[in-house]
Amino acid sequence: MTQAIKIAVGDYDRTRPLIDGSVKVAGFDAEVSCGDLEEIFAKAFKTAPFEVTELSFSNFLITSARGTCPYLALPIFPSRSFRHSAIYIRADRGIRSPVDLKGKRIGTREYSNTATLVARGMLMDEYGFDPSQSQWVVGDVDHIERDSIDGGNWPKSGVEIRGVTGTTLSSMLDAGDLDALIAYSPPACFGRNPAVVRLFPDWRAAEQDYYRRTQRFPLMHIMAIRPDVLASHPTLPGALMQAFEAAKADAQARLGIHQALPIMLPWMTAEAEQTQAVMGADFWPYGIEANRDIIDTQVRWSHQQGLIPRRLAIEELFVPA
Repeated sequence: MTQAIKIAVGDYDRTRPLIDGSVKVAGFDAEVSCGDLEEIFAKAFKTAPFEVTELSFSNFLITSARGTCPYLALPIFPSRSFRHSAIYIRADRGIRSPVDLKGKRIGTREYSNTATLVARGMLMDEYGFDPSQSQWVVGDVDHIERDSIDGGNWPKSGVEIRGVTGTTLSSMLDAGDLDALIAYSPPACFGRNPAVVRLFPDWRAAEQDYYRRTQRFPLMHIMAIRPDVLASHPTLPGALMQAFEAAKADAQARLGIHQALPIMLPWMTAEAEQTQAVMGADFWPYGIEANRDIIDTQVRWSHQQGLIPRRLAIEELFVPA
C-alpha cells in the first residue's frame, strides 16, 4: 500500500511531469498541487499543511536560523535565476555603474526575499556595494496588495528601511520618488518612461560573464520536507530526488526537439545550445555537492546583510544524505 503525500510546487517545465502524473514518486501516492507561490510559501511557513513544499530560499534561511522553520531542505531547486536583470534605475540620477547606488533610495517588494538577497549579494561581491549606505523602501510593486508592511524579517540594525502602503513602487520610480528598484518582473513604468532603465542594459551578457567567472547560478527556491514526515518515511527523500531528477531530465530533453518546437520560442534550439555552451550540459543541477558553493555563498550573503545572525552549516539545513 502506497502512502499518500501532499506536494506543493510551482508549475514549471521541470515539474510539469510530476504535476501531470507522467513521473511518479516511487512508493508514494503523491498529490501534487500548484498555485500562487506567495500563498504556498505563506501557508507553509505558517501552518505547514504540505508534507513536501517549495519554499523561498532566503526566508527558509531566516526561519531556520531562528529555529522556527517547520521544514528541512532537500537539495532540489525548482527555481533559479540570475538577478542582474532585476535592477531598474532612474537614468537621470547619475547612476552610471553599480557603485553609484551608494546613498540612493532603492525599492523592493520584500527586503528579505531571495531576488533582493541575490541582487544585493552580487553587487556586494562584484562592486563593493554596501546596503547600509542606501535607503530602502519596501512596498507593493505594480498593484496594491497589502494594508501594512511586515518588517519581521528586516535586519535589527545597520540599515535604513521603511515600508510604504497606499501606493506602488513602480509609480514611485515613475515619479522619481525612488532612484532604483529591485523587482523580479519588469515594473509597469519600464518601457513606458524613458528615464527608467536597467542598471545592466546588456544583462544577458553580464549574467553570462558572472557565471563564467564564478560558476554560480543563484538559487531562488528549494523543496523541503516536514521532519515528522521524514521520520515516518525515511525513503521519501530519495524517492523525491529521483522523481524530480526524472522530471527535470524530461524538460531538458524537450529543449532538444527540433521537428516541432514544444515551446513557442522560434530560436529555442539556439538558446538551449548557447546556454549549454556557457554552463555545461547539466546547467540546472540538483544535489548538495554540485551546489555547495552557491548554497554557502547565499548563506554568507544572508549573514552579511543582517538577515541571519550567523552562517549556518549545510548540515543544519538539509536532510542528511
